[in-house]
Amino acid sequence: MECTVEDIYETKGFDNFILRIDHTYAEESILNDAGKINYNTLKPVLFEMPTYEYLRTGEVIGNCMALGKELKAEKEKQAQGRYAE
Repeated sequence: MECTVEDIYETKGFDNFILRIDHTYAEESILNDAGKINYNTLKPVLFEMPTYEYLRTGEVIGNCMALGKELKAEKEKQAQGRYAE
């Protein structure tokens, strides 16, 4: 990535940088068929400040657009069963 520093917040012990992303580059091996980044392949690393730990991402744990629909369908099915009795 190429970034431009927009602002700097100085705090006790750390400087925090607010950046604007100007350009993003990726190797073709991590792109999907649509040319978008495949995060399961890339597995980006995150830095967690309070623990000073690096964390690997990339595991899909659910689809936010489907989870609510599944729960709603289950509740509707339960409600129909109560009305049939």
